[in-house]
Amino acid sequence: MEENKNESKQETKTILIVEDDDTIRKILVIECKRKGFEVLEFRDSASAMTAIKRKKPVLSAAVVDLMNMGYGGNIGQYLRGFDIYKKTKVIYYTALTERQFNTDILNMPETYYVHKEPGSIKKVIEILEQS
Repeated sequence: MEENKNESKQETKTILIVEDDDTIRKILVIECKRKGFEVLEFRDSASAMTAIKRKKPVLSAAVVDLMNMGYGGNIGQYLRGFDIYKKTKVIYYTALTERQFNTDILNMPETYYVHKEPGSIKKVIEILEQS
């Protein structure tokens, strides 16, 4: 009986989504919620950074558009500046090819690149579901 209680209290993962394309953001939010994730969504990095600094939410992962900059840097690097986010997965979901940005950001642990193309949201969800 006690074992079943622990299974039902499984921790819900919270995902940060920062995407300026309304359609893509809405699809990501719908798919994440369908998989049981809680979602914090923002249209721009500046708003997301302000909320993170103020509230310090527990985040399992962040899905961010690399071109959605704010405060002179990207939100993935901003998250890494806080100890509580050092192990948070950061998925750069972008239309840029790897040749178009400084790929050194991908050398950080738990950092992923997914190129925006038809069907690529499925790849984002697969990464989010990995423990």
